[in-house]
Amino acid sequence: MSWKFVITWTKSPNQNFEEDNRGWQKKKVRTHTEEEKQLTHNIRNELKNLNKELYIGPKAILKYIRRNKQKYKNDKNVNINSINISFIINTLKELGLSKPHKKKTKGCSQYQHYPKLLINQIGELILEIDFIQRFIKGQTEPIHFIGFSCKKLNFRQYKRISAQTNINVIKALKWFFDNFFIPDVIKMDNDPAFIGSNSAKRTISQTIKFLFYKKVISIFTNPRNPWNNGSIEGSNSVFARNFWNKFEFNSTKDIDLKLKLFNQSSLEYSDYEQNKFQNKKNKSFIPQIYFIRKVQESQKNGKGEINILNDKINIPDEYINLYTLSQWNLKTETLYVYFEKEQMKILIKKIKFQINKNCKINI
Repeated sequence: MSWKFVITWTKSPNQNFEEDNRGWQKKKVRTHTEEEKQLTHNIRNELKNLNKELYIGPKAILKYIRRNKQKYKNDKNVNINSINISFIINTLKELGLSKPHKKKTKGCSQYQHYPKLLINQIGELILEIDFIQRFIKGQTEPIHFIGFSCKKLNFRQYKRISAQTNINVIKALKWFFDNFFIPDVIKMDNDPAFIGSNSAKRTISQTIKFLFYKKVISIFTNPRNPWNNGSIEGSNSVFARNFWNKFEFNSTKDIDLKLKLFNQSSLEYSDYEQNKFQNKKNKSFIPQIYFIRKVQESQKNGKGEINILNDKINIPDEYINLYTLSQWNLKTETLYVYFEKEQMKILIKKIKFQINKNCKINI
């Protein structure tokens, strides 16, 4: 389209923006047929009725179509290659089978300088883990699970455990690493089974020691901020909706059978491909732990401080109510406290941070 045409058109007196003389019916899809809409509807109903399929959204429908291309190749009214995620979303919306999209609003993470960029720079593949506790109706004993979630791969898996202990965490991690992949980083909350002692200073938990052995870096989120672990918290919602609230359970054996079904369905729904991780190169590894901490005002002197492994670190007052990212290099026994501003890494504190003498670890 040339500038001459645009100028001529804008000067034309015959301009009625309410008229459409292109000869195409309003809201009629240009590149898709009614048969393709009906196919989308039929597949959704089929997924909904299949007990083994626990995902019925647009992505699940598209994956089903791609897995079963041969099934529809002889249908002249259906072009499988032209069906994409946008078409499926619009079709489900038109049929009233989708929930309205909620626009995300930027919250405190932006103005409180949550170190999102710095965290993503720690490792390419970040896995988040968390505990879940549930009860079977009519029973008093709790049922415990540990969840694994990787946002990059749209990946989630769950394993039932007997209790929320570091022994069970290590067993679950071994199961995960043997069956799936070893990430660069694991992000978790400050549960004692993950981080260790609630009283002793600068100790290294058994979970962290195991991760060091596997050359995995640990990140601990800010206490009482579950949104810091957004990927696993989102997966926990899916776990509740597509598994725990979907079925009725009468025993742990019944739970394990249905959990296997949920995990398999989640794996097929994800972007995980095992062969991508089989030949992962061995990189040089420096044992280090990261801590996401919001600077608090000290009750004693009104100064800024953060708590790292039960040791209070003084931080300049101007950072109170803002987030920091602390890096503990265990090889040099040095703690670095960073602040993220305008996507830049700013060092605000560097101190000697020695490992507890009672902690047995080989660095």
